[in-house]
Formats: sequence, structure tokens, C-alpha cells
Amino acid sequence: MLTQYEAIIQAFEHLRKPITIREMENYIRKKHGDVWKDFGTVLADMVSTAHGGNHSSKVPEEYRVLKRISRGQYALLKNDS
Repeated sequence: MLTQYEAIIQAFEHLRKPITIREMENYIRKKHGDVWKDFGTVLADMVSTAHGGNHSSKVPEEYRVLKRISRGQYALLKNDS
């Protein structure tokens, strides 16, 4: 089964642009149903520590692949090219 982290990364890879929390919720719910509830905290916890992410986050390092663009808006680091 897909984890919420994996679903979020897939959404960024598909959309290839910065995404707000609300856009992420809508995209994931449309593709996967109402499986996960909290996106804001998860997105914030997926921000790389090199890009200002939380040092106390329990998200595994392989999923800390986001950067915060602005309040409530995130982007996938590998889409930076």
C-alpha cells in the first residue's frame, strides 16, 4: 500500500509545480480517496532540514524532499532544474 509520503511525492512529480496544502488535499483525495486526513503537518515535516525543515520531524530522511516556497506552499526539490 502507498504511504502518504509516497502519494505526496507522486503528486509533485505529476504536477511538476509548487502546490498549496489545499491543492495537495484535493489532488490526493481525487486519486486515492479520503485515506489521509492531515496534509499541512505532513508537508511541513517533509521539508528538508537543508531547506529550513523541522529537526524534530519523525519523517524518514528519504521522504524529506520538499522545500517551503511560502506559507502553505511547497515544491519538490528535484523539480528545481
